[in-house]
Amino acid sequence: MKLFILFVLVATFVFEWVMSTLNYQHRTQPIPDNVRDVYDPQEYSQWLEYTMLNHRLSNVGSGISFGIMLVLLSSDFFLYVHQWTMTISNSIPITTLLFLGVYMFISLVINLPFDYVSTFVIDQKFGFNTSTLTTFVLDKIKGLLLTVILGGALGYLLITLYLQFQLTFILIGWGVMVLVVLLVNVLYTKVFIRLFNKLTPLQDSTLKARIEVFAQSVGYEVTKISVMNASKRSTKLNAFFSGFGKFKQIVLYDTLIEQCSEDEIVAVLAHEIGHAKHKDVIRSFAQSVIMLFVYLVVLVIFFETTYFVQPFGFSEPHIGFSMILFSILMSPIGIVLQLPLSYLSRKAEFKADYFAKVHGYGPALVSALKLLAKKNFSNLTPHPWVVKLSYSHPPMSKRIEMLSK
Repeated sequence: MKLFILFVLVATFVFEWVMSTLNYQHRTQPIPDNVRDVYDPQEYSQWLEYTMLNHRLSNVGSGISFGIMLVLLSSDFFLYVHQWTMTISNSIPITTLLFLGVYMFISLVINLPFDYVSTFVIDQKFGFNTSTLTTFVLDKIKGLLLTVILGGALGYLLITLYLQFQLTFILIGWGVMVLVVLLVNVLYTKVFIRLFNKLTPLQDSTLKARIEVFAQSVGYEVTKISVMNASKRSTKLNAFFSGFGKFKQIVLYDTLIEQCSEDEIVAVLAHEIGHAKHKDVIRSFAQSVIMLFVYLVVLVIFFETTYFVQPFGFSEPHIGFSMILFSILMSPIGIVLQLPLSYLSRKAEFKADYFAKVHGYGPALVSALKLLAKKNFSNLTPHPWVVKLSYSHPPMSKRIEMLSK
C-alpha cells in the first residue's frame, strides 16, 4: 500500500506537469481572428514573457512541494510528528490538530517564497502589483489566523463529533459542513472580504442608476452594490456576486470602474445576473453539498482502518495522517470528476453570456471581455485538453464567437 500511495503521488504530479507543459507549449499557436485585436505585437510579446516566467515558477514550486512530500512519506517523519504530539497531550482532537498544524506549517514555508516572487518580482515587472510588503505580510498573518482560529475550531468540533458518534458521524458531520458552507457564502462579503479590503457603497451616479434599471427590467432585486479597493493590491479587473437571497451583493473592483465604460460594466453585471437567473449559484452549492457527502463517506473509511496508515509505521488509525493520505489518493478521482464539473461550468458561462446578449448587451460584453483579457493578461490560446479538463470558463474566442453570431 505504501508503494501504491507513492505511485499515485508521482502519477498525479506527472499528469499535472504534462497538462501545464501542454498549455505552455500551446501559447505559440495562432491567435483566433476574433481576439487578434486584444494584444498589439508589443503587448503580446510581454504576455509571452509573463506566461513563461509564471510557468517556470509554478513548475519549480510544484516540483519542490512534490519532492519534499515524497521524502516525508518515504521516511518516518509523520510517525515522529505523531510521537511528538503525544508528548504534549492525550486528547485526540488536540494531537490531531497539532499534527495537521505541522503539515500546514511546512506547506506555508514552502509556498511563501513563491508567493513573494509571484507578487514582487513577476507581477511587479509587468505592472500588475500595487501591494506593499506590509500589506503582503499582513495578508499572510490574517490568513494564517483565520485558518488557525476558524479552521482549528471547526476541526476540533468535527473530530470530537467523529469520536463520539463514529459511523453516524457521516450524517452529522455532513450537516455541520453544509451549514459552514452556507455561513461562508452569507458572510463572505460582509465579514471575510472586509478583513482584507475596504468596501464602500457605489455612489449615486448614472452607472448605479443603469445597473438598478437593468436589474429591475429582468426581475432581479439588487440589495447592495459595493466598490472594493482592489487597486490596493493589483491593477487587474473583476466583479462578482456573493451571498444568497437577501444577503446577495454586487461587488465591483475599483479598477473595473476606472477602466471600463458604463456599457461594459453593466454588460459584465448582466452576465452575472444571468448566472443568478439560471440558478447557477444554487446548482454549484448543490454540487458542493453532494461532493462533501461523498468525500466524507470515503474519509470515514480511512479513519476506521489501519490499512492505509500501517505501512507508514502507525499501529492504530490516525485521523490526521489519514486525511493527508486521503488527499493524495483522492487526487486522481478529483481530476476525473473535474471533467463533467468543468463542462457544466463552461456551459453555464455560455448561458450567462447569452442572457446578457438577448438583453441588448452583446457588443458591450464582447468589448468588456477583450478589455478584461488584455488587462489581466489572459491566455487566448489554451490547449483544448487543458480546457476540457480544468477550465471553468470557455476560451475567450469561443465566448466571443457565440456573442457575435
